[in-house]
Amino acid sequence: MAQWPWEYLFVALNARLGTFYTPFWMVNLALFIMTIVAYAVATRGSRARGVLGDEWEYLLWIGVTTFGLNLIYAAFQWYGIFPIATTLIGFYLLRDTVVNRFPPQFAGEAAHEAALRARRQVSDGIEATLKRPNRRSGSKKR
Repeated sequence: MAQWPWEYLFVALNARLGTFYTPFWMVNLALFIMTIVAYAVATRGSRARGVLGDEWEYLLWIGVTTFGLNLIYAAFQWYGIFPIATTLIGFYLLRDTVVNRFPPQFAGEAAHEAALRARRQVSDGIEATLKRPNRRSGSKKR
């Protein structure tokens, strides 16, 4: 170890940091691909509409930005402080999206659906007591 730990923050991110460089870009490439695949699988069909679809889109863009920037940092040999800061901010935003941003929206959506369900049951209860007239257009007498 030729330098103090904080001096590595201002060393270019390249193959000279052999024990860190290769695993860094490989893990970021894997996470980049996994983010895209997870989004594609989770939003397939009509399962991810409304708030759930919005959450998955947030997670996609935060993941693509974080891991894509880290790949760019590795390719163009930026200083080590940039990937560290980007990763910390990206993980914080991912956690904040899942823990703080969308749970209140999920609760609101569930309450709205419960109110619609209750309203539908009340109206169906009233409608069920009424006898519908038997109206046929163009009925033929035999």
